[in-house]
Amino acid sequence: MPGAWDEQLHAMDYLAYAYLQGAQDKQALGVLDELNKIRKVDPPNFKVAYAFTAIPARYALERRQWGEAAKLPLHPGTMETFPWQRFPWAEAQIHFARAIGAAHTGDTASARQEVEKLADIRQTLAEVKGDYDWAKQVEIKRQVASAWLAYAEGKHEESLRLMRAAAELDDATEKHPVTPGTLLPAREQLGELLLELKQPAAALHEFETALHIAPNRFNGLYGAARAAELAADQKGARSYYGKLMALCHQADGGRAEIEEAKKFLAGVNVQDSISTR
Repeated sequence: MPGAWDEQLHAMDYLAYAYLQGAQDKQALGVLDELNKIRKVDPPNFKVAYAFTAIPARYALERRQWGEAAKLPLHPGTMETFPWQRFPWAEAQIHFARAIGAAHTGDTASARQEVEKLADIRQTLAEVKGDYDWAKQVEIKRQVASAWLAYAEGKHEESLRLMRAAAELDDATEKHPVTPGTLLPAREQLGELLLELKQPAAALHEFETALHIAPNRFNGLYGAARAAELAADQKGARSYYGKLMALCHQADGGRAEIEEAKKFLAGVNVQDSISTR
């Protein structure tokens, strides 16, 4: 496909997001492959810039493929003539994905470089007046990435402080009306961090709050289920694992989280069967 209409890219972003929440990873990859075949889009506006950076970032981050995320190219090779200089906030989505990927794989030097790039972009955007506060969106990404970088460096108190600040800022910020959602909700990331810090009860609270704001997210439901299980809340774990399985009834990607949910629910069903004999 040599060319496309901007509304097609807009729809593709929503489609990729939906497929990834249902763990239809092969379908999501199909959207990404189609995106990578596009050579030209009219008009070359913000919808195009958003989709061309959001879709590959989502595909890596939602699947927790940190190595993939860390190595994402800044610009697709098929879009050499696109005016990327007009959309630094779109480039920030790739820098964010790289930072998260690098921090999770222990490459703190690369993560720090990406965090610094996010800070530079935020400063640039803060000096530009527009109809949407992209600078604040980039700042949320910078704080989330900085939190994971601090965690990778063993600075656990700092990482928690940064992530809480990011979650509070994210909660108070309206998403852009034509996007399906941020790459990684900050409050969901706070839940993830609390799980890493072995605070499952606190993590469960944050995941539940995040799910009220961004419902039916795969990683939100899995995080809540895992946190409930670790907090010895069997009823909560069963509920969230069940919701995850319902969401993923057409899954095609073989995610480990789904196998974990199946194993937990199978064990619960066996216990129920024994208790009713």
